[in-house]
Amino acid sequence: MPAAATRAIEARLEQVRDVLDSPARTTRTTVVVGRLLGLAFVVCFATGLYSHALQDPLPWMTFPTRPVQLYQWTQGLHVIAGTVAMPLLLAKLWVVYPRLFSWPPVRSPLHALERVSIAVLVSTSLVQVAIGFLNTLQWYPWEFSFRRVHLALAWIVIGSLVVHIGTHLPQIVEHWRARPAADEPPSIASGADGAPSPARDDAEAPTPASAADGAPTPAAATEPRQEQP
Repeated sequence: MPAAATRAIEARLEQVRDVLDSPARTTRTTVVVGRLLGLAFVVCFATGLYSHALQDPLPWMTFPTRPVQLYQWTQGLHVIAGTVAMPLLLAKLWVVYPRLFSWPPVRSPLHALERVSIAVLVSTSLVQVAIGFLNTLQWYPWEFSFRRVHLALAWIVIGSLVVHIGTHLPQIVEHWRARPAADEPPSIASGADGAPSPARDDAEAPTPASAADGAPTPAAATEPRQEQP
């Protein structure tokens, strides 16, 4: 690709990133939303495997029979976690999707692996939560077996999630905990060193509350009264 075309594409993508920039789109926000989404996926995966193992057990498998509501509890948790995963997944995509406009698209083999894992994770997650939600409504507008596809997608989601976490582990560790206030950049109302900006010299002094209601000021009260002839 010619250098001029590359520079033009890079400049345009930079404009797109500037337009999409937001104070909420930070690595810290990505980590916070991502760990909640990852927890929801893990809960769904574990409870889903338990359901499949009960329906198609292997010969060596044994399961507890008490409490009798155990299956209801696990599958209720499965539905709750899957439902919560939907807004969390959309929030995670909202935070990170401006990074899709980075240039160059692939910078290294590790970055290529990251991009592939993200593409697989996002696509399979969207399909997984969508068909899972439709399953709770008992609506199946497709021809394939829901149980088989749902189980296969679950393994793909978890596998791509492990790869995704592995490629971003340094950032996750760095931003796992909130930074102290001293590490935060100074606000707009602060000076360069974070101290409050000095008051303006030409600013008007506030009017005393006593003068506002017509009461004499302290200076007027102490001034001697002149008698009129």
